[in-house]
Amino acid sequence: MNNCFDYDRLEEVIKHHAFADPASIAMVSSKHNCLTYSQLVLQIEHVAGELKKSGLGTSARIAIAVKDAAPAALTIIAVACCAVAVPIDPNLAAEEIETRLKLLNVNAVCVMAGEQNATRAVAEKHSIAIIEIITKDKCELTFSMSIQKISPQNKVKNAALDDVAVIFQTSGTTAEPKLVPCLHAGLLAAAKQTAMWFKLDRRDRCLSIAPPYYSHGLTFTILAPLLSGGSVAFPLSLTNLNLSEWFEILSPTWYSTSPTIHLAIAEKLVASSGLKHQLKLAGSGGAPLPETVRTNLEKALGIHVLEHYGMTEASQLSSNLPSPGPTKPGTVGIPPSDTVIVVGRDGNELPPGEKGEILVRGPNVIRYYLNGQELNQAAFSDGWLHTGDIGSLDKEGFLTLHGRIKEIINRGGEKISPIEVETVILKHPAVAEAVVFAVPHPRLGEDVAVAVVLRPNETLAHDEFRRFMSTHLSWNKIPRRLHIMDSIPKGLGGKSLRRKLREVYA
Repeated sequence: MNNCFDYDRLEEVIKHHAFADPASIAMVSSKHNCLTYSQLVLQIEHVAGELKKSGLGTSARIAIAVKDAAPAALTIIAVACCAVAVPIDPNLAAEEIETRLKLLNVNAVCVMAGEQNATRAVAEKHSIAIIEIITKDKCELTFSMSIQKISPQNKVKNAALDDVAVIFQTSGTTAEPKLVPCLHAGLLAAAKQTAMWFKLDRRDRCLSIAPPYYSHGLTFTILAPLLSGGSVAFPLSLTNLNLSEWFEILSPTWYSTSPTIHLAIAEKLVASSGLKHQLKLAGSGGAPLPETVRTNLEKALGIHVLEHYGMTEASQLSSNLPSPGPTKPGTVGIPPSDTVIVVGRDGNELPPGEKGEILVRGPNVIRYYLNGQELNQAAFSDGWLHTGDIGSLDKEGFLTLHGRIKEIINRGGEKISPIEVETVILKHPAVAEAVVFAVPHPRLGEDVAVAVVLRPNETLAHDEFRRFMSTHLSWNKIPRRLHIMDSIPKGLGGKSLRRKLREVYA
């Protein structure tokens, strides 16, 4: 396995696997015919030829806004191998897309032929070249490109081969997203690390149920298995859970998703019987995984559910490992040596057990953001990236997450971690989901509130809730406001939108 990563670029690794076994499967999809590694190489070469003919060189920024996950993934990978792929969430509003295209200064936009959507409309409005993806028929993943005549200002010369492969946009906490440039070398380093953690090889298949235009979906559940010589499976829908399709028909050996989707899978498994699968592990990231969900999944599927820690700027940073490797529930595993430290406000490294900001470095970590010298000065120091996450390392080296610095609730000077409070609330037998957030307070500045989703046919009285919380937490951490909701607002990456809740209930 290690030899396949001894290359400098994504396409070189893919060609390595295609040369070793041209007929091996790279992608399977419930909507399309299987795609082999030899077909994947031909698709990459076709895209490279078409872009070159149009005057779009290796540093051209090509936005990809395709709704269906499988063709979106194929287009992003093919473009990333010969130019700079800029995945765009096609579910964004026109105003959001317009902001991103302007900020990213893209040279062209990829959309499906004949499809009218907000991205196409914005591109036409601003005279950005449109590249149409044309499939032979509905069953085929492979496609041809139809490229509009590229204006002289949009033509881009070839750049050094060490250039950027993908640019992600983080949602962040500001109106303007951060632009995250991922080099070929960084993406290869991240895939190699994932393959080592989970012992991935050509026999493994990942069920990709995270959107491919976000880092978790593309770098972790698509690139990692492909660059390991394995395959990726795409279901009909990323949100409509079909246990038989996901785990029996598509036959994955592993998957990774958010705690929200894990909860939905666990609840559906209760009502199913005799599910036959080939899973050997599942990963969980993006938010803390409730212990009850983890144990229910492990019991129902007979596999390890491993929490991991990653971010757009660095892909995966740490993970609990499959048996017999080290693992500790409630943590996100042991980071590779000399890649993660926890520091205090003075910037000095903290001893085991103490909470502080997590700093990261390594070949998988980006070197800079594309938008803003001030942003880079604040985020990078002495080779370390400031994550904005609060964490602690124990004596054994396991990393525990305690929330985001900007999400910490400042209640009259007392700093309260939403994750700590959520962990307790999720122990209540009536609660399925919980999100703790800050609300304004006239005297204290901020106070603690919580939104919960109850399990079917359950009720939760405010007084009973406070009594339960008081047996686990000090009085100042108990939420003063309890909001019972049908669902928690989330981004497409699966993360709960605390800011949205604060805005609604402020």
